[in-house]
Amino acid sequence: MPDTDSDATSAARVLVVEDEAVVAIDVRHRLTRLGYAVVGIADTGEQAVDMAGELVPDLILMDIMLAGKMDGVEAAACIRDRYAVPVVFLTAHSDRATLRRAGGAGPYGYLIKPFEERELQSALEIALYKSRMERKLAKTERLTAVTLKCLGEGLLTADETGHVVFANPAAERLLGVPAAAIVGQPLDVVYRATPGEANGATEREVAVLHCPGGHDVPVEQTTSPILDARGTSLGTVVVFRDVSLRQAAERALRDSVANLRCALTETVNALTVTSEKRDPFTAGHQQRVSHLAAALAGRLGLSEEECEGIRVAGLVHDIGKIHVPSEILAKPEALNAMEMGIVHGHCAVGHEILKDIPFPWPVARMVLEHHERMDGSGYPGRLGPEAVLMASRILALADVVEAMNSHRPYRVAPGREAALAEIRSGRGRLYDPDVVDCCLELFLRDGYRF
Repeated sequence: MPDTDSDATSAARVLVVEDEAVVAIDVRHRLTRLGYAVVGIADTGEQAVDMAGELVPDLILMDIMLAGKMDGVEAAACIRDRYAVPVVFLTAHSDRATLRRAGGAGPYGYLIKPFEERELQSALEIALYKSRMERKLAKTERLTAVTLKCLGEGLLTADETGHVVFANPAAERLLGVPAAAIVGQPLDVVYRATPGEANGATEREVAVLHCPGGHDVPVEQTTSPILDARGTSLGTVVVFRDVSLRQAAERALRDSVANLRCALTETVNALTVTSEKRDPFTAGHQQRVSHLAAALAGRLGLSEEECEGIRVAGLVHDIGKIHVPSEILAKPEALNAMEMGIVHGHCAVGHEILKDIPFPWPVARMVLEHHERMDGSGYPGRLGPEAVLMASRILALADVVEAMNSHRPYRVAPGREAALAEIRSGRGRLYDPDVVDCCLELFLRDGYRF
């Protein structure tokens, strides 16, 4: 059975238009034998038009010469304009004038009387196939047209000569010019943009569009060639979008982040000052630890953001000492076991103080872990290396090295060489070996100084 656009297994529905009854009956019988469904027979052009609208056939087999005021050519043209039903002419007249006139109605084929069934089937199948393809193409064109009209991005299409052949409503709006004034103009006249840098997130180029009205608009743009199957240029398409609101939002966000970072910096500085007011003998200790820890992190290849987190943690790593009595902090002799226990509690206290502050880094955890050791002998959790952050190991080493380079009430500073000897002897046992090696290079090869 012939297939249709909607159902490949159903018979195509055919309307026969023929004013000779014997011929009409013969055509109907032939169509039935071939598997088509004859939905009706009309004998005038007027009746054919009416039945086409009522029955909506898949195809019309139309005699050119009909009784009445409207012949087959006029009826076919009317049906084409109103209902878009394909028509195959059935005629005994094959002279040039008749065929030329019939061609104006846009027929899908011709059958010259008399004809054989195979000729009838071939003509109808070709007409049905052509009709299906045209409907599919029309559907695709409608979908594309509606999509382009609804597209929020401006779109300009130019032909191979560089002249604009299409502009969607968004392009009209962004350019401030109606499509009628855009189409037909050279693309480089209508669309003038100063290119900038590529947007890494979207892979689109950022540009400044100079609109015909005299104002400039920041846009993201993509220009692509239109090529045929052989690679020959058929034209160019430009897609662009206004990014002024997004850029304004990004600026506002950057300003907000800068303000938050400023507030965070001031908060951290305030915490640092608060801590060191309690222990004037170690004034500057946290800043020096912070600087060394950040230098170690950078040398170890940590990201800029990770280095900043370690720097901030270094500035407040001893904030927990505010719970330690001043008498203990300033005691000019070795601490007893009870006093040492109080001092050891400063890590947990610091964690409690900082844990609810929404730092973008694990600052509270670094403060908690900065006295842990690789062999589990540290405090407060006696954690092994697998449980301690790399950032905490860096901070721990920086704290040891700086402390041994500073005086305390109960001792003079052992000095740099003693500090480096300490971390060498504790490499892999107390301190992370990579951090130790990095610290030794920093002091001995690069000449780092507090």
